[in-house]
Amino acid sequence: MKLLVCASEYPPYGSGIANAVYNVVEYLKGQGVECTVCTPTGPDIKLGDWDLILKTGVIGLLNYWYRVSRYFKENNYDVVWLQNPLIIAGNPFPRCLVTIHSTYYGMSAQRIGSLPIRLYESLVTHVERSCLTRMPPTTLFTGVGQPVREELEMIGVAGDRITYIPNGVDIRHFHPSPDKKAFRKKFGIPADDTILLSVGRLTPAKRPFTLLEVFSYIEKKRQDVTLCIAGGGEHLEATQDLAQRMGLRKVLFLGNVDHDRDLPDLYACADYYIMTSKYEGGMPPLTLAEAMASGLPCIVSDIPNLAIAKEADCGRVVAFDDAAKAGDEILRYLNKKHQGHGVNARKYAESALNWDVLSARYAQIFEYLATV
Repeated sequence: MKLLVCASEYPPYGSGIANAVYNVVEYLKGQGVECTVCTPTGPDIKLGDWDLILKTGVIGLLNYWYRVSRYFKENNYDVVWLQNPLIIAGNPFPRCLVTIHSTYYGMSAQRIGSLPIRLYESLVTHVERSCLTRMPPTTLFTGVGQPVREELEMIGVAGDRITYIPNGVDIRHFHPSPDKKAFRKKFGIPADDTILLSVGRLTPAKRPFTLLEVFSYIEKKRQDVTLCIAGGGEHLEATQDLAQRMGLRKVLFLGNVDHDRDLPDLYACADYYIMTSKYEGGMPPLTLAEAMASGLPCIVSDIPNLAIAKEADCGRVVAFDDAAKAGDEILRYLNKKHQGHGVNARKYAESALNWDVLSARYAQIFEYLATV
């Protein structure tokens, strides 16, 4: 089988989409599938402009997908796998699987961020709906979260064409470590503190300001807790400024951490993972899957995509709307021993989030489409 994969990102660039594509493609290659990957950075075919995507968002994405639709007007691939496609007209792929990692519709419905951001997301929602509902009738869809699946139905995609396949994790790359102190020295993290770790782009949907407000309450109650924040994003400088204005002494901004070389060690040296998101596409999000594989108890917000922490019995679900109440609940959790939660997190990742298992599910869909 000859498979064409089109995505807006691929390692070492990008995050969630890049991670999913890479792991599934590597599995398929091992099964003898001939895979051609087309992204703005390669590795096989380069179309579009990665810098334009970073600078302009949807404009860069529309440019990439326009180039895809023109370049592959005539193709000899058995099946095509598209990631969050925005093909306005002239879709040349009669047999394809569309994987949706998040929707502008879902983000817009949460009304997150400033008025210009909300207006922008509302506008893009109409573009997204047009692109997805005009796909060929043989197109199948997968969503990386049950809420994404529901959002696709609300957009207008028939429910019987959508399958839920969660985000996965490389359980060999991300795993617990008994020697936390050695890794903490590498990142300049206090050796004896209780470490709360947050990983990901600092965007409105992640609510980094809420995270700082809650941690400010915790810091006043306990002096031996440090919050480590890894990642960049549009709110990085504003979050750093807020931490300074609030006089927080126990917050470390680590910036972008190399995903393959350093990130596994960062998870391994933490005690807990914390996530205050208002909206996520993945269920679980990539970073939560990595934290679970690393054996971390997880403190997460009360949105459907993060309910996995309760399902796996590996942490605590917290309502972050009230900083003091959330802080008290987290403090109660920190004051108890939860070794079992870390073990449960790792076991769940091994059984339900292993990329080998999830990739096999994608392979079955591709084999079916090849015969349609």
